[in-house]
Amino acid sequence: MKTANRYMVFFLAAAFIAALFVLSADPGVPAAGRSRGTVVIDAGHGGFDGGAVGRITKVREDMLNLSVARKLKSLFEKNGFTVIMTRDSDEAVGATKKKDMAKRKEIIEGCAADVVISVHMNKFKDTSVSGPMAFYYEKSDEGKRLAELVQIQLNEYLKPPKPRTFKPEDYFILRCGDTPCVLVECGFVSNEREEKLLQQDDYQEKCARAIYKGTAEFLGERLGGDPARRTVPHI
Repeated sequence: MKTANRYMVFFLAAAFIAALFVLSADPGVPAAGRSRGTVVIDAGHGGFDGGAVGRITKVREDMLNLSVARKLKSLFEKNGFTVIMTRDSDEAVGATKKKDMAKRKEIIEGCAADVVISVHMNKFKDTSVSGPMAFYYEKSDEGKRLAELVQIQLNEYLKPPKPRTFKPEDYFILRCGDTPCVLVECGFVSNEREEKLLQQDDYQEKCARAIYKGTAEFLGERLGGDPARRTVPHI
């Protein structure tokens, strides 16, 4: 009888400890081997296609895109997401512009991602124009919501002198499949102030954090859970 009682006490104690472990576990942290979702990050341009060029420093857009994209990749992976990069080197993903874009489309269509983020820098003949912008495909309601949430965070984190709004566009990358997609122009390399800022590591980090936060909020809505629960802190 005493032996049975000891087993009963041991069993109850083990159950109590297990219950405490379950209750104390952070529901925002995915279990080992599980992913919150899959994100495609597209660093625009690359290799023979440098994209926009800085007005003063002549910095190449493709290099800035890749730097921000890598920071963004790190944030998503640290928070439990699977990340696929269309490119993770200085090279283009195709020998010609047409082949390059076709390869990006192939990657996006072939990975069943939950969201696609294309990172770019902007340029305009009027050098006074500045500010980050988020674009979406006009026929995608989910893309519109994604762009809206990302734009809110871009304005919050980067605090541009003249905050801009998200807009519809017909860019090729936005039309690559049915996956919600946002194209983010982090700033204007034609604007003296932003050209300098966009080359600073801490400013690139702010860009990445803003994009991550907006996207995590979107996925929290879309997937029914709350992957934004453990978002990166505000700067």
